Amino acid sequence: MNIPVLQALSLLHRCSTAALGTHSQAMPGYPFVTVLPFAPGPDHSPWLLMSALAEHSRNALADPRVSLLLQAPAEDVLQQARMTLVGELQQATPDAALQARLLRYCPEFEQYLALGDFSFYRLSLRALRFIGGFGHMGWVQAAAWQALPQLDLAAEAAMLPELATPGPQLSVLGADCHGVDYRVHGLRQRLDFGEAVPAGQLLARTRAALAAGELR
Repeated sequence: MNIPVLQALSLLHRCSTAALGTHSQAMPGYPFVTVLPFAPGPDHSPWLLMSALAEHSRNALADPRVSLLLQAPAEDVLQQARMTLVGELQQATPDAALQARLLRYCPEFEQYLALGDFSFYRLSLRALRFIGGFGHMGWVQAAAWQALPQLDLAAEAAMLPELATPGPQLSVLGADCHGVDYRVHGLRQRLDFGEAVPAGQLLARTRAALAAGELR
């Protein structure tokens, strides 16, 4: 089945944690799975922060081929959309602007960075398998993901103050051409446009969507 790439993109931005599957070095031939928080980069690539002492870090350094399972919190997991991203997870050093974005999504990263033995890892996507429900599933290839228009970090930073909304339990995390991510009562939520919006129209589109109650 042909899965629209924006369905997968929307799910990724609604999730805050992922199950990471690596190739075990301690038990060769067996997969090793753990759960970690992640933050999306401006190109929608998941970024993880991992300790050098962690089993999954040693696994990924030895063999970067991994899978990430994403699913938004749900009572009935089989009735909710989910997807598995397949690709290479490799150490990468974000610049200051990118790190600021990652810390907005995962503020807990800051305390781990202070420990000194944590490093950022970025997933380079090969393909993903999306399951939206019974009979609604299929693969999305990396080319479709990479073809999505991107909002550069400078443009995002300039509009973030205008995208913020009043309220102690709501904060803006990041923006892209397809939506804006917020933290609402501690949970990551998405103002989803459902289409690509030019950077010059993004602020007006966001304001209209917020006024219409589209944040969910």
